Amino acid sequence: MTESHSGAEVHPETVLNRLRAMGLEAELMQGGRCAVATMRVGPQPFETLSGLRSVDEVVFATVGVDRIKCLKPRMLFQLPMLRIVDCPDSTAIEARIRLAWQKHMAELRRVTTWLHGIGAEPTPSEEGSLLSFGISGESPTARVAMFDSEHVVLPSPGPLSGVALQRAEDRVMRVDRSIQSSLDLEIALSTRMEELVRLDGRLTEQKRKAAMTIPPEEADAPEKMRSPRLLLVGPHLASERTCIESLRLRGYDVIAVRSQQEAIAALDRLSPELVLVDMTLGRSDGIELIPALRQISGIEEVPVVLIDEHRRSARREAAQRVGAAGYLVHPLDVSRIARRLAKIVNEPSRRRFTRYLQKVSVVVSGIRSPALGTVLGRGGMFLATDEDLPNGSVHTCELTLPSLGRSLRVEAEVLYRRSGSGSQRKGVGMRFRGFPDEEEPTFIEFLRTLESSPA
Repeated sequence: MTESHSGAEVHPETVLNRLRAMGLEAELMQGGRCAVATMRVGPQPFETLSGLRSVDEVVFATVGVDRIKCLKPRMLFQLPMLRIVDCPDSTAIEARIRLAWQKHMAELRRVTTWLHGIGAEPTPSEEGSLLSFGISGESPTARVAMFDSEHVVLPSPGPLSGVALQRAEDRVMRVDRSIQSSLDLEIALSTRMEELVRLDGRLTEQKRKAAMTIPPEEADAPEKMRSPRLLLVGPHLASERTCIESLRLRGYDVIAVRSQQEAIAALDRLSPELVLVDMTLGRSDGIELIPALRQISGIEEVPVVLIDEHRRSARREAAQRVGAAGYLVHPLDVSRIARRLAKIVNEPSRRRFTRYLQKVSVVVSGIRSPALGTVLGRGGMFLATDEDLPNGSVHTCELTLPSLGRSLRVEAEVLYRRSGSGSQRKGVGMRFRGFPDEEEPTFIEFLRTLESSPA
């Protein structure tokens, strides 16, 4: 498969034809957003944690125009999305899948060694593609799974109470690898599950109260789809469970990573409202991350607060020189700094994104006439429309992304209105409030196709 650099649209049908030209059985999924292909593979078995496993064929779905996600056999579903745009034939695709599988198995062996070292007793599951182990006090069927060295998947039932964890994203928890015993690991896992059960209870109660107080004419107004997002970067911050839980209790969606490389990878897929960074990042310096973030596609500025181990005037001055939004010292007292963080998060001017001149068709909830997005960015869009959408109103918008051959939904809030005097088009400026599911990386991928025409 080859990637188009001419700016021309690549439709799912084109991707489908490429796969068929490789001799693969492929069909478009309902709605035409992706293709699903079946590929015969060679006789060499796949090595799993439970022994060698023969695989006759692999079923995968296309993601955009250049990546695939393995669906079957079930064990290969654990693999990340694989980039195959440079694969000339099915043999190359198979080689890419086998290489990814070898890396996955090597990772799981490291996880096995660590778990054994702290006294846990993991067993292979899901056809030997991940590890699982039980938790004291839970049902034998409620087992925790690990698919890499830093994450666990919690069982869907909550601890002892039997309350189900409704949201899939809540079930994935980052593991603190500094844990020294299986007991400490169980305590961390149980504490997190208990907190999720309490959080579900609070959200249910909030929704119940909101339903009782919202006037009938506003009952159908869309809700905010996600909480403000904080990215925590560094081994110290990622290990501060109390700090992370305090931020979550205050309504933040917290993502914690341990290195500069992981932070850049995260920002390549999402756009947080605020980044908190350890001043010491292993071999690198937290200050170095600030200019590095500005090199990420589509991002011109994102507020960064640097967290130092001790207060140092020289480092504070250096942080100010590179444009840090703040300088704090460990340990973080969330109750004391909460108002300061909220102020940074709620200042839109602190986040600036590249604007792209691109016309896309937009279907907006609450209006009948067609609308056109004319300027797009990670943070929002300008919508050309004759409708008088009031400032502050929130709408579900469905954007058609021509180069990806698909559409996606986003919740957007009207920030300002333009009358359309002179050569200016009439319309509204909208700020994105949240993407459902995994739609945000898809939108960012679309913006990358527009790199040749920034505003």
